Amino acid sequence: MNDIITEALLEIHFHRAIVDYFTTIYGANFLRLLKPSPQQEAWVGFDQGWVRTSVTTGELLDHLKDAIQSNATSAKHFYFGYFLQFKKVQRVTRKSRHFPQGYSIPYLRSELSLVPNRNTGLSQHETLLRLNGIRFASVSYACAMFFDLDEIYQEPDLELLRCVDLSTAPTGWATNEPHFITFRSETDLSPLWCSQPVEGKAISFREWVSPDSKIGPKKMTAQEISRLIETVSDKITGASGKREPPLFKQKTRVRSQFLPESFTIMEFVERSTFLGKPLRRIITGGHETHE
Repeated sequence: MNDIITEALLEIHFHRAIVDYFTTIYGANFLRLLKPSPQQEAWVGFDQGWVRTSVTTGELLDHLKDAIQSNATSAKHFYFGYFLQFKKVQRVTRKSRHFPQGYSIPYLRSELSLVPNRNTGLSQHETLLRLNGIRFASVSYACAMFFDLDEIYQEPDLELLRCVDLSTAPTGWATNEPHFITFRSETDLSPLWCSQPVEGKAISFREWVSPDSKIGPKKMTAQEISRLIETVSDKITGASGKREPPLFKQKTRVRSQFLPESFTIMEFVERSTFLGKPLRRIITGGHETHE
């Protein structure tokens, strides 16, 4: 695959289709999507009109606090928070020392990142493994079956995604050699974690997002999503050994640049709330208005 197709580009390609599918499944109106910024103390994303938005961590937590304190708002607004790490898939056409036993040529694989992050000291894969045990934290790889550069310019097809459950991943891998998720074919739902093969589990995106899914994201209240953000922050900073200043010196103990880029928060509101007119939230300069 051409190197121009990155994990970030894949995520951008699928984002709108993912939001639309959540909207259909839960019969609600999308308000905004937010992701932590690794470069600055902020969350960036898109609002209902797909206009780029940006809020500080303090503003986000204040919004959730207000929602918690308002029974009317907390009952009508709900959230999803999940870790869906996109991976590009390579079609392998010849054998190498990484060739999985029992496979045939060609086969498919996604390379895992074990390079330490400069902010946390933890690799992408290690971070996801640590977060997998947190309550309400849906943690999966999304392997995109893209093999032609032209596909990135077409309408996103969620059927191309294979969601691989992190709870099936082995631990204790050495970081001085490459590791992969391997698939026998594009429809293989029993991938292997390699180099020492361990069988994993993959499901379709539609199964992953289903309310009945065991590994997909769950509908959450403002209080639950707020708790998830703080728990994830504590888990990463604690595991990485990063020394944070005392809480009284911080505006908030949550530092967005320590959070994984795969972390996605989506906010929805019940359609009855709109009363036939779209509700759009605008946050500027720390003030929130509605129109």
